[in-house]
Amino acid sequence: MSYLDRSIHILSPAKSDFLNLVRWAAALVVVLGHADLYLGQFGGSPERWASFGYLGAHSHAAVMIFFVLSGYVVAYATGKKAEGENYGFRAYFLDRWSRIYSVLLLAIVFTLAIDFVGRSVSPAYHDPTFLPQSGFALRLFANVFALQGVQGHRIQLGSNPALWSIGYEFIFYLLFGVLFFRGQLFRRRWAFSLVFTIALVVIGWQMAVYFSVWLLGVLAYRASRSSAFAAFKVSPWLLLLILLGANHLIVFANVFGLMEVLQDILFACVVAALLAVEVQSESKPSHWRISVNAYMADFSYSLYAFHMPLIFFLCSLFFARFFQQMPQLLPGILLTMACLVVGRILFVVGESRRAFYRRVGDRALARLGL
Repeated sequence: MSYLDRSIHILSPAKSDFLNLVRWAAALVVVLGHADLYLGQFGGSPERWASFGYLGAHSHAAVMIFFVLSGYVVAYATGKKAEGENYGFRAYFLDRWSRIYSVLLLAIVFTLAIDFVGRSVSPAYHDPTFLPQSGFALRLFANVFALQGVQGHRIQLGSNPALWSIGYEFIFYLLFGVLFFRGQLFRRRWAFSLVFTIALVVIGWQMAVYFSVWLLGVLAYRASRSSAFAAFKVSPWLLLLILLGANHLIVFANVFGLMEVLQDILFACVVAALLAVEVQSESKPSHWRISVNAYMADFSYSLYAFHMPLIFFLCSLFFARFFQQMPQLLPGILLTMACLVVGRILFVVGESRRAFYRRVGDRALARLGL
């Protein structure tokens, strides 16, 4: 059976649970890595304050997992909805816009608010070695409109440099939408080719390269629907072991001596290959573990979007007073727990209300006649 023959888009419970686990675990690794980063910066000794050591060193690789996983999930969701009637680029855009902006706008407000308080209580907020001190209007504009990564820039807004990847994601969503709905959007193939080529030139080669990383997730999803991959079932624990081993060899140890972008592409290829295979079902699945994975995955995006300004704020206030006197591991644990709690609370305020953002976007497009 070919990919096109398999018209029903379904994720098995085992595959869904595996994706949830990978999603929240990657988000947590990013938090651990940035907790190490800021503790090291404030302590003046990165090695001394590397609370999580080896584990915290993989935050960049975790972002590559996000990109590939995002491509996989968006391809699945879009393909499933496109099988029904009346699902076109407009509906797709609203789905993707609400996904990004239900968190991004709140993350920007949160960053501005916590930075405002921080500037009044800590000199670290006035130190250009920690935070950018100029071009606020440009930085705000770029981040509000998800343009902070265009042409390879990572235009940082205050204490939240993590927003760069969210800007990348939104651009990737738009590019994929143009690809997927090109038949609806363009009457002539040359017109699509011209517009898409111009778009790639405008975003720059760096973002275009990482869009190819994102597309590996799309290819993984399409491959997973072939009969060959669907019949090839692998234990989720073996998949995780391979993922960890690939991360260690390709990214951490860099056994092939590759520059960063080539490391990212090679590692992303491994991630995509692992996502393409079917996950072996357990004879007696742990409903408790499945529930935990689903719960943690729910707010992984919010956790990612809000954690950096919170970690910086807490370090600037409490490092010299409390963290410096604690055992090495404890400050990192406290920072991580604070991020989890705040991330969940802000998930309830923002990300869980995606339907509201979608309605707002729908009304805005209607007023514009779109």
